[in-house]
Amino acid sequence: MKIIIVGAGKVGFSMAQLLSDEDHDVVVIEQSPERQLVLEEELDVQLVSGSGSSTSVLEAAGVRNADMLLAVTEFDELNMMACLLAKKYGVKTTVARVRNPEYLEVKEFSLNDVMGIDLIINPERVTALEIAQFVANPEALNVDYYADGKVQLVELELKEDSAILNKKIKDLDSSVPYNIVSIARKHKMLVPRGDDILQLGDHIHLIARTSDMREVEKILGFFSRKVEHVTILGGGRTGYYLAQILEEHKPAISIKIIEKDLVRAQQISQKLKHTLVIHGDGSDYQLLEEENIAYSDLFVAVTDDDKINLLCSLIARNLGVRKTVCQMKRTDVMPLVEQIGIDSILSPRLLTAGAILKYMRVGDIISVTLFGEERAEMLELFAQPGATAINKELKHLKVPSGSVIGAAVRGEQVIIPDGGFKIQANDRLIVFSLLKSIHKIERLFLNGGSKF
Repeated sequence: MKIIIVGAGKVGFSMAQLLSDEDHDVVVIEQSPERQLVLEEELDVQLVSGSGSSTSVLEAAGVRNADMLLAVTEFDELNMMACLLAKKYGVKTTVARVRNPEYLEVKEFSLNDVMGIDLIINPERVTALEIAQFVANPEALNVDYYADGKVQLVELELKEDSAILNKKIKDLDSSVPYNIVSIARKHKMLVPRGDDILQLGDHIHLIARTSDMREVEKILGFFSRKVEHVTILGGGRTGYYLAQILEEHKPAISIKIIEKDLVRAQQISQKLKHTLVIHGDGSDYQLLEEENIAYSDLFVAVTDDDKINLLCSLIARNLGVRKTVCQMKRTDVMPLVEQIGIDSILSPRLLTAGAILKYMRVGDIISVTLFGEERAEMLELFAQPGATAINKELKHLKVPSGSVIGAAVRGEQVIIPDGGFKIQANDRLIVFSLLKSIHKIERLFLNGGSKF
């Protein structure tokens, strides 16, 4: 697939790296000499100097033969214009990064229709929506939903008091159906087998019906308390979106935002109806004490500064906050940060990449979730009529190593499959796969795909 990426900032660089690693033909358009140098030194991609809003630059990048254009610069208008021009040149799929909420809240018309943009992505809102899941699932390190919310995936950590510590997976209580699709252990992602023993510090990825997840966690010894007090450090777009979401869906929750910039604090205070906005420095230990941060059930650090987010999360943890969520824009240091006591680390870049990647996958891909240092993915897809996997029981299906089918949806029925489950055409499947097996999984459920 030929893909043009407009903008080689953090998001653009990440996408170029991901896609070039998968042997796509990647062309990056970038104006900044500094970013061009970084790209030339670190990635094996074609580089075109100039603006994505220039027809001559787009033509030099091969827009007439491109399958997709991703416009992810810091400028919304440039991104939208690049997508509009790309559509005129016949590019099938266009994706634009649009951060200004005004563009997304127009009621009279849709930018997707007017500009011909297939996916408008707002990284800050994607991150806020992800964090909001922790309010309903405070015991989890990460939460994702599939099949229109019918299937839930949670990441849980095994601590010293975990009831399932040192037990074999095949010996766990399975009276309520679920699947452990992967284990993150010492910076490696494993696809578990029945004889595998769960160890201290393991992060298990557990999939079950959303309606059953509470009961599944209970039988495995994981319990949660209701979230009633949330403190948000940073009143930027992510913090504002998060407060807005919590106000809309969780009116009983007490919400505080600590914002250092006075003007910004005043602006969001006027827009938010049920949130207390505090003007102050979140790294000030005394301020956090005075504001009774210790009584917060959830402390969320989402400023634009990774160092401040990390420092304040550690301070909040030291003060006794039950759970801390820290935004990190640098993905390379995330594994180290996870070792120092922060409960959940989120990367806007990884969340954004997951939303974009579903357009890269062949077959009927509904969604893609990225997680783990080894770039594992959770694919939500449809089994196409005529695919290799159709009408075969799982125990007789040669599922690629490093992959596991976690759940299936057939009509309104959610199925947690065992070896006797037989896949039917148009089943909606949620599949975990390591990077090495992703394309094999795609072909397994694709009409006319290869056999294994």
